Amino acid sequence: MARPSSRQRLLKAARELFVRQGIAQTTTRQIADLAGVHEVTLFRHFGSKQGLLLAVFGELGVFSGIADLPLPAAPATFQSSELQAILLRYVQTCFQALANNPELVRSLVGEAGCYSEEHRRALRAGFLQAQEQLAGYLQQIPSPELQAIDPERLHAAAGVLHLMILGTAVLAVTAGLPADDGNQPSSNPGDKGTSENDISAASLLDICVKLWMAALRGMKET
Repeated sequence: MARPSSRQRLLKAARELFVRQGIAQTTTRQIADLAGVHEVTLFRHFGSKQGLLLAVFGELGVFSGIADLPLPAAPATFQSSELQAILLRYVQTCFQALANNPELVRSLVGEAGCYSEEHRRALRAGFLQAQEQLAGYLQQIPSPELQAIDPERLHAAAGVLHLMILGTAVLAVTAGLPADDGNQPSSNPGDKGTSENDISAASLLDICVKLWMAALRGMKET
């Protein structure tokens, strides 16, 4: 079996150290040492620790599905319900990428107050790039509702949708929000299980998309 490339080893080492000791406490020297490469190799591939951090999250697949979102096959008969279904699948995919890596999400959230300004700028840049990509996709949709919205407001709406995904993922990995409504019975007799008033991540994402679509229609009217 071929040995992983230096880039892949650096990504694996960075992810392991970010989870184990935190993003802020991890140095580029430690990452390079664990990956078995010179520190200069890290800078050649990623430019900086901030670039490596973005690459690690990029490897998770969060927001990476924008390029694969389908455009309507029959624009003349396109309905808003079609866009809602497309976006629901998209937010579910983004959420799952985060939920599958709870330790990294907890590290990202728990250390937020310790980040340097360089880290903050890098994370903002990554979020902004995804926001611009989603807004660009929405502008291609042959929907009178979307085409009537000012591009700047549509750009802001794309950011709101991503914030909904991130918020749901944080609830899931920090507060134990159940993934779906298929609650399993507890093996502990003293555990009454999940309350019928509790909401699952799947239900919350569905509600988020419906509210987002409703707000979009409100933007057209104002």
